[in-house]
Amino acid sequence: MTTTLLTEIERQQKYLDRLPEEFAFPLFNARHALESQRKSGYRNSASASREIVDNAIDAGAERIHVIFDTDKGPGQKKIVTAIAFIDDGSGMLPRMARYALTWGGGTHFDEPGQISKFGFGLPNASINQTRLVEAFTRTEGEESFWKATLDLSKFTEYGLQTVDEPVKANLPEFVQSYVDRTGFDLSHGTVVVWWNPDRLTYKAPGMLKEHLVDDFGVVYRYMLARTERPLELMVEGVQVVPADPLFLMPESRLYLPESEGGAKRISEQAIAVRYWSDPLTGERHLKAIEDESELEDSDPNTLAIGTIYVTIARFPVGFVQGARKKGDAADAYRRFEIRKSRRGISFVRTGREIETYDAFPKTTGEESRGMGDWPLLQSYAYHWAIEMKFDSSLDDVFGITNDKQSVRPIEDFWRVLAAKDIDDLLRSENRWQEEQRDKSKPKAEPSSTPSPAERAAAEADVASGTKPKVPEHGMKEANENLELEAEKRVGVSAASVEEARAAIHREAARRPYLIDYIELEDGPFYKPVRMDTQIVVKVNRSHPFYQALYGELLALPGGTKAKEAVDVLLIALSKAELTADEELGVIYETQRKQKWSPFLATAMKRLSQSLRPSEEAMVESEAFSEE
Repeated sequence: MTTTLLTEIERQQKYLDRLPEEFAFPLFNARHALESQRKSGYRNSASASREIVDNAIDAGAERIHVIFDTDKGPGQKKIVTAIAFIDDGSGMLPRMARYALTWGGGTHFDEPGQISKFGFGLPNASINQTRLVEAFTRTEGEESFWKATLDLSKFTEYGLQTVDEPVKANLPEFVQSYVDRTGFDLSHGTVVVWWNPDRLTYKAPGMLKEHLVDDFGVVYRYMLARTERPLELMVEGVQVVPADPLFLMPESRLYLPESEGGAKRISEQAIAVRYWSDPLTGERHLKAIEDESELEDSDPNTLAIGTIYVTIARFPVGFVQGARKKGDAADAYRRFEIRKSRRGISFVRTGREIETYDAFPKTTGEESRGMGDWPLLQSYAYHWAIEMKFDSSLDDVFGITNDKQSVRPIEDFWRVLAAKDIDDLLRSENRWQEEQRDKSKPKAEPSSTPSPAERAAAEADVASGTKPKVPEHGMKEANENLELEAEKRVGVSAASVEEARAAIHREAARRPYLIDYIELEDGPFYKPVRMDTQIVVKVNRSHPFYQALYGELLALPGGTKAKEAVDVLLIALSKAELTADEELGVIYETQRKQKWSPFLATAMKRLSQSLRPSEEAMVESEAFSEE
């Protein structure tokens, strides 16, 4: 046996020597398992706190208040030393309070419509944030509170460990003081206290309060907005209000009616589904129900029947902005803060948000398996939102974990959505957003007076002592363009062709160069035209050169100066082509149309794609450019 293998065997023996002789090999080894549980699972303090709030809601609570106890920490700054979750739910029987602090000690395993289901929430979430949790509870008619305790410092032995018997106890002083001051009715209910929490996301009271308020507003938005038995949820005296990441709920903060520039509901579907097991292979599948006969749940192969509610919202340009703005735009920035953490599908289970899932199928293999052609989330996903609502009967379809923080949908879920064209709708939203942003960008237009670039080119001619002459081979084109333009002006700015022709002569003498614009799909990036003695440079707004460079300059602070420099370059190229001898002029024209422009179009498209910023950076740059 090698040295490495011997070392491993020795390590195993060393560990086994620590076990007591009567060790019964329980399924759950408390000493190490509790420490492992502390370090797994919850993303932050808000997600752990949701578990306690969930339990209170399932216990019928209508009021849930979260309060802090504080003390001075390092540097004499206040830190949170305890958190209490106070609810007016049914309360627990003493034995149930003890049971609730064990893993799997839940009562809703077989009850649909409940948020809590797995029996892990109270102990799991609590030890993730603290080593000592106490649950004070009483049912209606009880005179005293019962206290059940889970104290990790007591679990130092290997083997079977148990939760201590509950004892009668008074509420902690900071909780009793709050109840007396606010008149909170605790004739029945539960108070869960996390003492000296050592794994908080924020130790500062103000930061922790903001963290919980913002999270709870989104997660519990439907319960906070309901008119029948509305939920009162408060954190340190601040009432939590609904925060809808789709911004469609009139009751939610930052809502704006569609008629005033708010979000628009562009799609709403209720997809009835059947989750079933193939009797031959044992594989599990999900399919949309197309026939009422499939609603028969007596089929032994049917695992669940339910409905997935899909809502898609569109945000107009400016509704979400990535930087603080003056006036109304401050709300646009706050919306961005909500969208920043919820870009993807918001999954809502039994009225409570689980998470925003941002892992759409992306590979060609997934697409070939019928899972849809989904948009990339770095595009315009801040400017549309999608929500999926379902009840707990479909938990297996969505892979709901016992901490209720994440979803992992089965492949058939994506196939069902693709069959209902949900992926097409989201891609069309990206296209709509791109079109709207293109429309909102500044558009180059010819100036009524000579531009700086035009003046600079004319002054360069004077300095060199040579004015551009119309070569003999170009006279015909120059005169034809003159006549066409003169005819266009008749009845508009001139009474006759002669009057229009004279006006064009004067303009050409006063303004020998002119920057103008055209829109030619698949045309060259610019087109030089001789109008009488005037050289006109027609910049093609449909060419990627304009979209990737020229037009972008107009939107940048100080970009106008760079745009004028580009105009001088285009004037120089146009002058060279229009004043060259006939053979060289043909070469210039051929190069411009058949070589430079097609290559430039392809290269500019590739450049735009490779340099496209993340949407977060894009909306921030848009916002800053408007300030």
